[in-house]
Amino acid sequence: MSLSEREAQFLADLERQRREAIRRTFTRLDPVALGAGLGVAAAILGALLPARLLFGNPPREVQETVGRIGHFFYGFDITPAGVFFGFVWFLAAGFVAGALIAGIRNLALRFVLWKMGVDAARWRRRHFLDEI
Repeated sequence: MSLSEREAQFLADLERQRREAIRRTFTRLDPVALGAGLGVAAAILGALLPARLLFGNPPREVQETVGRIGHFFYGFDITPAGVFFGFVWFLAAGFVAGALIAGIRNLALRFVLWKMGVDAARWRRRHFLDEI
């Protein structure tokens, strides 16, 4: 393989890597998938926190903090039922948060791509006569 063929192969590999990086960057996020993943992670946390505190003697500050969280999530407490309610509430809250994050990111990405297209079209119109 000659030097020019190796250079051509190297440049072709670089171009393929660049295209793959751009494709990965501008791929839409699936709101259901991100919501499910974040929901399951939050649900595990929501079940483990009261379960861990249930089998010990939690400090007073921790009990107060869990009590404050219980104001937002009905039934969330350091009890066996609180473990179940924590799992369900955190699953729902995590799902909604993940879906919102994916939706907002996809909307922002759509705006950025639209703006890039408008700018490219403006540049082409501005330099149209230069190419004749």
